[in-house]
Parts: sequence; C-alpha cells; structure tokens
Amino acid sequence: MSKEIKTDKTCFIISPLGPEESETRRKADGLINSVLRPILTSAGYKVIAPHEIDTPGSITLQVIEHLLKDDLVIANLTELNPNVMYELAVRHAKRLPVISLAEKGTKLPFDLAAERTIFYSDDMAGVEVLKPRLKNAINETLQENEHDNPIYRAVSDSIMRDIVNKDDGQAYIVSRLDEIQSQISLIQKGTLREWGGKPDIEFWLLKSDRLVTIKEVINDISEIDINFLSISLKIWADYIKVELDLYHKSERASLISELISKGYKINYTF
Repeated sequence: MSKEIKTDKTCFIISPLGPEESETRRKADGLINSVLRPILTSAGYKVIAPHEIDTPGSITLQVIEHLLKDDLVIANLTELNPNVMYELAVRHAKRLPVISLAEKGTKLPFDLAAERTIFYSDDMAGVEVLKPRLKNAINETLQENEHDNPIYRAVSDSIMRDIVNKDDGQAYIVSRLDEIQSQISLIQKGTLREWGGKPDIEFWLLKSDRLVTIKEVINDISEIDINFLSISLKIWADYIKVELDLYHKSERASLISELISKGYKINYTF
C-alpha cells in the first residue's frame, strides 16, 4: 500500500472553463486532471478549481478568498479569458506565489508578455514535456522571497515617483523601474526564455560603483560579440539576475570576462 501524502497546503487553479461539454471545458479539465492535480498532489497540495467548489455560499466570494489565502495559484492564460485575467490581478495585488501557463500560440497582452509563463502543447507528448517544467516552476516559485509582478512594480513605481518629487537624488530608482517595461523589445539577438528550463548560464550582476538598470545590462550584453538563443532578466534586490541560452556554450567564459571588463561584479553559476 502506498503511503498517503499529507496535503496541508492548498493550490487554487485559475482557468477558462466554458459551459459543460464545451471544448474549453474539455481542455481545462484535461490539463487539471492529467498534469496539474497529479503533480501538485505529489508535492503535498490540495488542488481546488472554481467549478469544483461545492461549499454553499457565494462562488465569487469563495474564489476571491482562495486567491488571497491559498499557498499557491496556477493560472491558465489560454484564451485570455477576462475572468482569468481579473483573478490573476487579484492574486498579483496580494503578491503571493503564482505560476502562469498558456497553450502554445497564445498571444499574451503587453503587461504579461514579459512575465514568466510556461507554454505547453495540448497533446499527449505535450503532457510529458509539461510535467517536469511544472515541477521546476513550483520549486523555483516557493524559493523566491519576493514575488515580482506587474501590479507590484506599478505600485513601487508610483511610490518612487512621489519620493523623487521630494528628492531628485533617487531618480535612478524610477529609471530602473520604468525600463523594465521595455526590456523585451530591446533584445534583438534572442527571445524571452520560457520558465521551467535550465539555462546554459545564469549569473547576478551589479556595477561596482552603482546600481545598474535592465536597459543598461541589455545594451552591454548586446555589444559583446556572442550569440544567444534566449535571455531572461529580472531585478532581485540590488542585483539583476540574467539567464542565457547560448548558441555556443564555449562562449560562456568570454561573456563573463567581457562583463567584468565593463565594470560588473558577478556571482554566477554554470
């Protein structure tokens, strides 16, 4: 007899649902039952989807309570359903762990395009590819001390603007926040990395004499004579985390050397 796993954590699923027997419902239930529930249950989570709530009372109120209180939320952004977007915003406002998924081909809106999202194929092969990526995403999310998202950045930006109005000496903070929004459009050599895979190289950057902006990191890396397949950048405290997939792994040492010559302090792992 297999040992029963204690489920003392909860994970709420945000998903487009559609009417019963609809294609949307079939796909949503397939994803939940074939991938999300098995992986999350094995990780010790009780999985709750909105159409499975059978407790008497307001469904809307119960959904909001789950978004505000549950240990983890997984959001399926496929079809860009308005209810899903609203519920994701509620979760972002609370700044709690959330993992976003979307079927390949989904064109995310601007505010979410730069966020880490796992894209999957809705077929049997896609299920097997998605499972390990979801496991990695769960582990990475729970290790984060501060959960970044568009709402938090917007609030931070507003607060920083108020501060700057009183003290121009903090203008560099506002500049750093503003430039996050355009980080992806500035990347010409590669594309945004999808979440859940292990990059060829990851490292943390800080200029030796001052804080550095996302835009400056992109420009400095673009000037280096290397080729990369994809890139991901994110601010963590005073550092910027960079993940790269290179065309040629032999260029890793050259990349690090060039960045050091540009005045960066680097903590990195291969």
